[in-house]
Amino acid sequence: MNNCFQLKQWTLIFALVSTLLSCQEEKDDIKLFEKVESKTSNVTFKNQLKESKDFGILDYLYFYNGGGVASGDINNDGLTDLYFVSNQGENKLYLNKGGLKFEDITKKSGIEGHADWQTGVTMADVNGDGFLDIYVCAVSNYKGLKGANELYINNKNGTFSEKAKEYGLDFSGFSTQVAFFDYDKDGDLDCYLLNHAVHTSRSYGKAETRGIKDNEAGDYLYENINGKFKDVSVKSGIYQASMGYGLGISVADINNDGWEDIYVSNDFHEDDYYYVNQHDGTFKEEAKTRMGHQSRFSMGSDIADINNDGFMDLMTLDMYPEDETVEKSSAGEDPFDIYQYKLEFGYFNQYSRNCLQLNMGGQKFIDIAPMAGVSATDWSWSTLINDFDGDGIKDIFVANGIVKRPNDLNYMKFIMGDSPQNSQFSKQEYDKKALDLMPDGKVHNYFFKGNQNLNLTINQCLGALRRQRLPMEQRMRIWTMTEI
Repeated sequence: MNNCFQLKQWTLIFALVSTLLSCQEEKDDIKLFEKVESKTSNVTFKNQLKESKDFGILDYLYFYNGGGVASGDINNDGLTDLYFVSNQGENKLYLNKGGLKFEDITKKSGIEGHADWQTGVTMADVNGDGFLDIYVCAVSNYKGLKGANELYINNKNGTFSEKAKEYGLDFSGFSTQVAFFDYDKDGDLDCYLLNHAVHTSRSYGKAETRGIKDNEAGDYLYENINGKFKDVSVKSGIYQASMGYGLGISVADINNDGWEDIYVSNDFHEDDYYYVNQHDGTFKEEAKTRMGHQSRFSMGSDIADINNDGFMDLMTLDMYPEDETVEKSSAGEDPFDIYQYKLEFGYFNQYSRNCLQLNMGGQKFIDIAPMAGVSATDWSWSTLINDFDGDGIKDIFVANGIVKRPNDLNYMKFIMGDSPQNSQFSKQEYDKKALDLMPDGKVHNYFFKGNQNLNLTINQCLGALRRQRLPMEQRMRIWTMTEI
């Protein structure tokens, strides 16, 4: 009798579990996004790189960084249009015709781009006429590259006119991206120009040398005065040094005081910059007093309120691999003595992984990325934090991958142990050998879906942090990861 009852009980449990698993499988089969093929959308843009014997990844450290893409309604018809930047070729502007079908209007719009090496792009209503304009960044005055940043003013008829010089924004140097925002609350858009350093002897000084301006690598802040942009970088308090390897910029009212603040992600040894708006046209860099540490090779970033507490949180990306084989074969953290030297030189605590900085009431930040399960996403470029599935909880998308990995240890051993000048190879043979030693950097993107226990889990994380203990076996995940 007991055996019969137990059998029926286990049969019922098995049926219940099978039903639940079946429901879960059906739920998991539902795709949040659907891929639209280029033959359907007519978006055929491809950023095709052409390496030469004089210019490639061995000559320019950001050769594989890619271009940019901007989306916005350029003709005010209620549909989102697309602009793609090609590093070396022709940029593309696609007009949305509805139904996810686009028309290539690049030629007739006059917006192909003219610089030798183009990088980021931003859409904004720069002149305040109600139509989106387009600003394209470029790298010039380096390795023979020519050109300047370009501002395309919308003519309201499907065409654009390049007027960067007229507006005071025809910068020529090592540009990455711009952000247009009203930092002084006077009703017009001002401009922060993010630039990046290249490896020179000036890039490796003590942190105190970040007060020395570099005309091409240093960042710029431009104030919009009666429709013209004036360089106010010095009086605003931003850094313009040669060690600022700027790869990402995010703007938001981070401390909830009603004024826009700035976060700059810097690659390599330079700290990220957290500029707090002082309400008087100046900014104060406060990363060290607000955070415990930062990402080391900071790349893209995004700002959003991940736990719906009314304060903006921050995520920065790095290059820490989830795959152990890739991790063990890649350069990562510094040896302890080098880490100590950097601290003595005035640099901040930095670790080679993503950071998810939780905003503690606008005053301090706590990095919860390891506990949230989002600290390792490999060679990550850009992140977008948003409620993609409409459940009221923020999700995280991370864009990934690189053509070849220049931080591979075999490659680094080769270039550190030899050089084209004293090796057994000719320069051409040396370059080929070095490139052959760089492994492929293709890796999938990541999509982290916020779960229903977000606030509870964060509170548990914070409680553990306050008690200064969080056993690894009790590590908590705020997001569950699914690959798209």
